[in-house]
Amino acid sequence: MFGLKTLITNLNGHCLFDASRKTQTEGIIILHEGKYRKTDLEDFLKGGDIKIETEDPYEACMKIEDIIRGTKKHGKVFVACNGRGLGPFLNFVANKVGVDGVFTCYKNKIVRLPILKLDLSDTRMRILKILYLNDLTAREIGEEVKISRAMVYKHLKSLMDLGLVKKSNSLEKYSITNAGKLSIS
Repeated sequence: MFGLKTLITNLNGHCLFDASRKTQTEGIIILHEGKYRKTDLEDFLKGGDIKIETEDPYEACMKIEDIIRGTKKHGKVFVACNGRGLGPFLNFVANKVGVDGVFTCYKNKIVRLPILKLDLSDTRMRILKILYLNDLTAREIGEEVKISRAMVYKHLKSLMDLGLVKKSNSLEKYSITNAGKLSIS
């Protein structure tokens, strides 16, 4: 693996400068949603800016995931984000796919955040994946995943508590939420 350290961020200004210093970044990728004004710092570092052109949060996360995975092939990847725009999605995807560090800007200071992991069993991931395709009843889920109805209800309760699954309008069927879709992206 190459030794390049890359920072993927939606920060700008002083916070961006501090994040690049803290991570000793050699490359920087700025993610943005619209018009973007390049600064001297971005001209100094290798990388570039990437516009995420979608209104769909799932699609935005998929694009961010592709960027992070592609960047990881060249070395260490750090993410620095704020709570605006793409920031929450960048933070979520960074934790989901795993990076070497996640940072945020708080009161113009860079703070390193702990890496978080969404810990879902294989069975719960299979349930989410089949619900991504269709709304299903508990019986149908059990048949698809090959587990008892009692176990289906146990897994569904946990997935609903996490906000990843909900009862659909018919109340007999279960469907995946937007958060659930993001968790399997």
